[in-house]
Amino acid sequence: MRGEDFQHEVLFEESTTTVRGQSLFVGRAFGRRRFLVAILVPVFVLSGLIFRAGWMQIVQGAEYQGKAEANRLREQSILPRRGIIRDRQGRVLADNVPRFQVTMTPLELPHAQEEMDAALGRAARVLGLSIVDLQTLAAVTSTARDETYAIAEQVPYEQAMAFAIALPELPGFDLQVAARRRYPFSGEIPSLSHVLGYVGKLSPEELENNRAAGYVHADEIGKTGLERSYESLLRGTKGSRTSEVDARGRIKALVGESAPVDGTDVRLSLDLDLQRISERALRDALTSAKVARGAVVAMDPRDGSVLALVSWPAYDDNNFSGGVSSTIYKALIENPDQPLFPRAWAGTYPSGSTVKIVVAAAALAEHVITPATTIFSSGGIRVGPWFFPDWKAGGHGAVNVRGAIAWSVNTFFYTIGGGYESLVGLGVDRLTDWYRRFGLGSKTGIDVPGEGTGFVPSRKWKEETKGERWFVGDTYNLSIGQGDLLVTPVQVAAYTSAIANGGFKVIPRLEIPDAAPTSTQSGEPIAAADVIATVRQGMRENVTYGSGRALADMPVAVSGKTGTAQWHSEKNFHAWFTAYAPSDKPEIVVTVLLEEGGEGSSVSVPVARKVLQAWWDLRRNRNGAF
Repeated sequence: MRGEDFQHEVLFEESTTTVRGQSLFVGRAFGRRRFLVAILVPVFVLSGLIFRAGWMQIVQGAEYQGKAEANRLREQSILPRRGIIRDRQGRVLADNVPRFQVTMTPLELPHAQEEMDAALGRAARVLGLSIVDLQTLAAVTSTARDETYAIAEQVPYEQAMAFAIALPELPGFDLQVAARRRYPFSGEIPSLSHVLGYVGKLSPEELENNRAAGYVHADEIGKTGLERSYESLLRGTKGSRTSEVDARGRIKALVGESAPVDGTDVRLSLDLDLQRISERALRDALTSAKVARGAVVAMDPRDGSVLALVSWPAYDDNNFSGGVSSTIYKALIENPDQPLFPRAWAGTYPSGSTVKIVVAAAALAEHVITPATTIFSSGGIRVGPWFFPDWKAGGHGAVNVRGAIAWSVNTFFYTIGGGYESLVGLGVDRLTDWYRRFGLGSKTGIDVPGEGTGFVPSRKWKEETKGERWFVGDTYNLSIGQGDLLVTPVQVAAYTSAIANGGFKVIPRLEIPDAAPTSTQSGEPIAAADVIATVRQGMRENVTYGSGRALADMPVAVSGKTGTAQWHSEKNFHAWFTAYAPSDKPEIVVTVLLEEGGEGSSVSVPVARKVLQAWWDLRRNRNGAF
């Protein structure tokens, strides 16, 4: 083969494939299929990368920008002032005392272990804490890492200033000006503590239930009393401070700040002076009777405004502010008299004869009796082998409904409740229906948590629960407030208010709304005006000549009803008294209970007298306005 032939074929043939019939190639052949694969694979890879980049920048751009901003910016909470609670005269019952607290957010700590340990160690040294505790908290996993935890509360000023100096080098930590709740009068008048309640750290369950509302581990929440009822009002709304940080989380510049919105102040209908005197009167009576537990409720029957609300024994809610010591808490929960228990609205007891005013109204409304109907009391009634006694040996003679209320004549109420001889009584079904109409067996709706419902027994309940049929003797006991009937002191005050105001059901309430107050009376009377008027006459006669006559000489006309409730075969009776004044135009209802106090006329009436006298004096000193 000549050289020029070789050159000619290589240089000038478009498909240089052969030379004189022989294949010409260097190495392995590169086919069309392989060539297409070699071209398409890079194209697909490049397209995928371009699509992914576009997706991240366009569709997910805001998300990644937010993450980038989160790495650059730190947001810290600014706590609002919790709302102030005042009594009806404007006196402060709950306010705030400034304090320093230090918080830690594990997610914002340095990521490098060495730097994290250095930050934790320095914070622990300044605050006097255990570094092990901080390391344990910093090691929390999952979503708990972005929670904010309070690691030191009520930090002294000097220590807080030292921490503030170190703070720029402590990413993940924050020094906040928080507040400790203070109750200025609770030490002097411990019964306020049940009403006001206290605030404390959130339990895990509370945190989970309130996470959507913006609560974090470091926050406090109303635990009991009005602090709990009006948490949403009192709490306020947090503000925030946004700062720019460097790669190590150290603050470099302030970017922006939004101010917090302070909590709403709450004004109560409760009167501090009347609360003080009511508590003192109850405590004196308990001491004289050598018992330890009782309650006083004072309220306005016209609109349900609560004027005084005493449960005894009580406690000082200042001890719970900022965290209660284990010693104090143990002593409180182990006390057999249960000082943490708000018995004025949560305690349930047999009503005793106070409920006879409801029975009388029911019998009049159902035409079982008229105001002129008389029943002879000879000391009790006998049904077969059972005897149902009057409290007075030999009985009271012939009495009408007013006299029966005045002297609390059992025979009269046995008869109109369960029937006897020719008189057909209400019977259990109508009787329990009227009890429920007056609010027994259900909550009154008072605006403090933990209210008891009481209990109204029924024929069906007894059959299902005790496996026994209902007997007429059960109706007799139910007609005088004995047996399985249970009420709270607030319920007794509520049904007394319904009699006092002309037959309207009221909802007891402690808070006075900012807007023009509206009546909490029900729209329709429970019973007709003439029915209520007859019962009111009986309650007035209870004071003028009956079992409440110790109040007959008061400067204001009083109407009332005593009650003595047997509840245990080996323990003393519960002593009740419920009353209202002035008798013609009632402005106050007072209900008193002494657990195991004995006779209501002898131990509870004197307490009511002191409370009513104090109310009358305060009203007069305030020019007729309480």
